[in-house]
Amino acid sequence: MTQKEFERQCIAINNRLREPGEAMQKWIAAKIFPAGLISRSYRRRWVQYCSECGSEIGVPTQGVCPQCGARWTADPEEWETRQSDYHMVMEAKGDIQVCRIYRADRYTHIYKKVRIYVAEVERIMYAPTGERRVFAKSIGGMSYYYDAFSWRSPITLKRESKGMSWGATMRYNLTVAGYTIRSLTEQWQHKEIPALLNRWEGNTSALRVIAYPWGETLAKTGQVKLFNYFVREKEQMPRGTEHALNICTRNHYEISDPTMWLDHIAMLRQFGLDTHNAHYVCPKDLRAAHQQLVDRRHRERVKREAEQRARRYAEKLATMEQEKTDYQKRWAKLLPLTLTAENLTIRPLQSVDEFAAEGTAMHHCVFENGYYKSKQNIILSARDGSGARLATIEYCLQDGSIKQCRAACNEVPKRDAEIRQLITSHRKDFEPFALRAA
Repeated sequence: MTQKEFERQCIAINNRLREPGEAMQKWIAAKIFPAGLISRSYRRRWVQYCSECGSEIGVPTQGVCPQCGARWTADPEEWETRQSDYHMVMEAKGDIQVCRIYRADRYTHIYKKVRIYVAEVERIMYAPTGERRVFAKSIGGMSYYYDAFSWRSPITLKRESKGMSWGATMRYNLTVAGYTIRSLTEQWQHKEIPALLNRWEGNTSALRVIAYPWGETLAKTGQVKLFNYFVREKEQMPRGTEHALNICTRNHYEISDPTMWLDHIAMLRQFGLDTHNAHYVCPKDLRAAHQQLVDRRHRERVKREAEQRARRYAEKLATMEQEKTDYQKRWAKLLPLTLTAENLTIRPLQSVDEFAAEGTAMHHCVFENGYYKSKQNIILSARDGSGARLATIEYCLQDGSIKQCRAACNEVPKRDAEIRQLITSHRKDFEPFALRAA
């Protein structure tokens, strides 16, 4: 049965099921709330009332109300109470196990008949393979409580997500006060459901684990810690590792640390080690064996990162060599241009290596930001008569404007006006290259 087929069958079953009738509501309420006596001090004497019909009872001689016939089985309660709880009914629909969860609310008051409200809030359906689908009423969107159901909403299919918060995850794993087994599928008849629910005090999240064949194996072979881990974490056994449980069973190996053992199995699969070998799956010292794999994973990660860095560096060098060649070809006819004035020389940077030297000497980003890649702007360097750097200039060939003129640390050059005047006066020298740059 594929997941789509299973979901279609679940939707069909959900559409056939109906809300509980009056008789069903009374039966569920009786399962959850046993009848009893209400004791109250009144005018210096204790008066007793029936919790079901609210009538006053004198001295009860037997466990049956003389007014309504209710059988008293509970201890005395407060004279006014409001109680609510859940009851689960399990029934088989072909190969699909259906768990129907009802919520009942009871209001008791002396002199008044008990008021009971029962509504079905969830239908959890399990496939023979363990997959499940949840049908439930809507939850109040702004409600803090995970079981604040919208009573008038229909029961529809809900999607479960691992990314949900704890409260949202608990919405579909309620704790029931009791349960009734009407019928079980063939796959569920061999599951120890009473013992399971008693151990987990009615928490239905335990059913989610035992629904899977590996979950039943955990429960019956005594791997209690691993079973409890999956119940608490709302997780599933990683696919392809179920056979490791059978190896543990054959070797009478108890999994003492579930999280470490699961991580150990995951690393065995990562390194391609034999997960069918008891030597790996059932280590005598789990902590030491796990640490060996952790160290191996660390060494391989360090090696892999070093190889990646070396590859990126080689690629960067290859790219840089290509960029150097491209720069020389692009500006080959413009590089010889030199502008001179009194104690001032301006010429283009001759290579990418000169960009690096210029950026280092002037403490700016002309090299780091890749100005040598530009196809429209040429970078010029202004120096004095002794060869000392004065400024780095970005000149636009398209409109003949000076985009930037920076001294060391991006300061304004002391001879800024002279530099700009010299470049502007030689604008015609750049014009032949403007069309080529475009």
